[in-house]
Amino acid sequence: MTSEYRVVFFDDREIVMALIEHARTQGTKLPAGKASKLEIDRATLTAKLGFARRGSPNEAPIEFNSAALAQALIRFCKKAGIPLPVKANKELRVMDDRVAFIVELQRPAVDSLVPIEYE
Repeated sequence: MTSEYRVVFFDDREIVMALIEHARTQGTKLPAGKASKLEIDRATLTAKLGFARRGSPNEAPIEFNSAALAQALIRFCKKAGIPLPVKANKELRVMDDRVAFIVELQRPAVDSLVPIEYE
């Protein structure tokens, strides 16, 4: 069976955009102000998004578990036109200090598609 692997990396700006959109679609109330700090826990693949407002103390960060982070990034990929096949295995990782999806797509074995003859 043939396998295709792709790696999709995300920068911090894309992750922040994805998490804010995810929070809005889930009905999570976001603090007033601007997203000011993103922390990714490499061991648990969880994220914390901090907000700051001029003249006010920083709000407590909003926390996202690994499933929410994955959902946010899948939605981001759909909106950005980044192909993530539905049937592909998707694994969220931190690689080279960047969040990434490892995408594995299994293809049917070639011999089941094309008859091969030897002389």
